Amino acid sequence: MKFLASFALLLSLLCNTVSVAFAAPDIPNPVGDIYVQDFAHLLNDQEKADINQMGRKLDDETKAQVAILTVNSLGDSDVEEYANEAFRKYKLGDKKLNNGVLILLAKKEQKIRIEVGYGLEGAITDIKSGEIIDSYAIPNLKNGKYDTALESTYKAVYNQVVKEYDLGTDFEQKVPKAAPPSDSGVHFTPLQTLLIAAVIVGLLILDFVFFKGAITQFLLNFLVMFGGRGGGGGGSGSGPRGGGGGSSGGGGASRGW
Repeated sequence: MKFLASFALLLSLLCNTVSVAFAAPDIPNPVGDIYVQDFAHLLNDQEKADINQMGRKLDDETKAQVAILTVNSLGDSDVEEYANEAFRKYKLGDKKLNNGVLILLAKKEQKIRIEVGYGLEGAITDIKSGEIIDSYAIPNLKNGKYDTALESTYKAVYNQVVKEYDLGTDFEQKVPKAAPPSDSGVHFTPLQTLLIAAVIVGLLILDFVFFKGAITQFLLNFLVMFGGRGGGGGGSGSGPRGGGGGSSGGGGASRGW
């Protein structure tokens, strides 16, 4: 009986391990217009409204849907798997044309990907996707300008779709050139970093010994109160726009910064 119980326990653990290993990424449900899903809170309301306006305009003219998804973390998934699953969940692009594009940014892992639907893989190739990321996303991301990186990347992808459908220059968006990564920040030697860490730990100990952590608690509350930005999707007029039923074949490009 002990053997059977042990075997059952081992089998249960193995099944749980396998189920976790093959679990699908936890993709957030879309909020508002499908074109902006900013769950990492990297865009302000005006930026989201501008992107949603571009997305609706392109959608109305071509049925193509270009969307941004930002998340704090990919969890246990890699950026390619996460982007593909998110694309399929959001059903970007027309069901028959499969002309959707997803721009995914994961803040914790410092990864960005352009995922392209079947119908646009000829216009936005893997090479072109990589060029867009390298030119407009990475330089801004290295400077900490998440919003500029996302807006510029969106406009660059948008312009490629405009060219594919021959909509003319009136539809194109101006994309500013990204500034080179700044290296003007303050740098510390390993010894200086160690000394700073020791001072911080010492102050924390003094706070908890003499003030029962009151100062630390005050600082944490202050950061929570004033540290946030923006929300999920945004948009106006005639209700939120959802995906059109499109699918992805896994084309595109990924980068880290």
